[in-house]
Amino acid sequence: MELGIYPPHVNALPSIQLKRLKHVAQWLERETPFYHKKFKEANVDPSDIKNLSDIKKLPFTTKAEVKAFPNCQIEWDPKRTVRRHTSSGTTGMPTTVGFMDIDLQVMGTVGARSLKLCGCEEEMTLQVNYGYGLFTGGLIFDEAARRLGMKILPQGAVPIANSIEIMQRYQPDVWCCTPTYAKRVCYHLKDTDVNVSWRIGSHGAEVWTKETKKLIEEGIGPGFKAYDVFGLCEKGGPFVGHECTAQDGSHIWTDVFYLEVLDENGEDVSAGEFGELVLSHLYAGGFATLRYSTGDKAKLIADKDCECFASGYPRIQVLGRKVKDEFKVGGSFMIRSDLEDVAVVATSKLHELFGKSVGEFRVELSTLEGTTHVEYCVEAADTIKKSAVKDVIREVSRHTIHRSFPVRMVPVGTYERSLGKTKLIIDKR
Repeated sequence: MELGIYPPHVNALPSIQLKRLKHVAQWLERETPFYHKKFKEANVDPSDIKNLSDIKKLPFTTKAEVKAFPNCQIEWDPKRTVRRHTSSGTTGMPTTVGFMDIDLQVMGTVGARSLKLCGCEEEMTLQVNYGYGLFTGGLIFDEAARRLGMKILPQGAVPIANSIEIMQRYQPDVWCCTPTYAKRVCYHLKDTDVNVSWRIGSHGAEVWTKETKKLIEEGIGPGFKAYDVFGLCEKGGPFVGHECTAQDGSHIWTDVFYLEVLDENGEDVSAGEFGELVLSHLYAGGFATLRYSTGDKAKLIADKDCECFASGYPRIQVLGRKVKDEFKVGGSFMIRSDLEDVAVVATSKLHELFGKSVGEFRVELSTLEGTTHVEYCVEAADTIKKSAVKDVIREVSRHTIHRSFPVRMVPVGTYERSLGKTKLIIDKR
């Protein structure tokens, strides 16, 4: 498979996509019992694919089907597997994917594209504070930076003070970590005179909002820009897409992953409308899937000229919530991302006003009299004035989502601290 750091021109994309889609469908039908059976049950043959619109003849691959694999493992050719990675397991048992050499080559190349898209260049230094291990973050970023010709500081998810110390010593230009880790660094840097060398940040692997991006950029300091990297384990980890310097949605590398955003009837949504994100591999790798229903809700951003080299490649905004993460509270609908916005803004405001007297902030969901009950929970020291803390949270909530919920104070240390992903919402329903 020919793949370069610069993607094909968009005018050549349809013919490339069709050729690759046919190849992957034929390969999966021939080589994997799962897809051989699936195609037969759907009464479809790979030879039925004559044009790109024929992808709709192919059956969806669901998370439930993946979870039903032994050990939730997608590994089509175990003899050629060179590495295994897993998802974070936020919806249950982690999904395991088997990487072949081609998977590492592809993810390294689209990763190099992604880093270049937000201003990275060869000989720049990248500090990696994603974890190294079964989670794809750190190791795939290494593949990408190496492909681009960058220097790498492979530090991993170390304590915050260590990260800052290494930054001061080696003066890296680029930084990658989860938004949670970045926020904790910002809190640590507050009221210090540390000279920050980072100018570019690539952050992802968890929910984060515009408010979080603003908090990180302001916390790191003038000249720093934070960019969203989008991916998922079942499609190779990070670098399915990445924001360019315009910071207006993630360009999706559709020469490698065929993109659909579909409504509840399986029809394409228009630009600006939300639907479910469905992705298909366009290369035959160790964990390739067709029409994989991610469960993520996303919207296509209306086409417009972009000054970056990915101009014309579709851009999406992923809401950071699953399709079914809408629920009713008191007769009206709520979405998880709205409550996550409250958590982000309230945490920042509380730390600004009360310092270390206030700790972690969570939103707890429970069932009360058959309906969803929302409660804001904040860690607070015994010495703090509780009414003042509650007033701040209520004001943030009213300003952010135009309504408020009960506030409960809990002892400092109640919630687990994380340098990786942080679950802002605790669902007890």
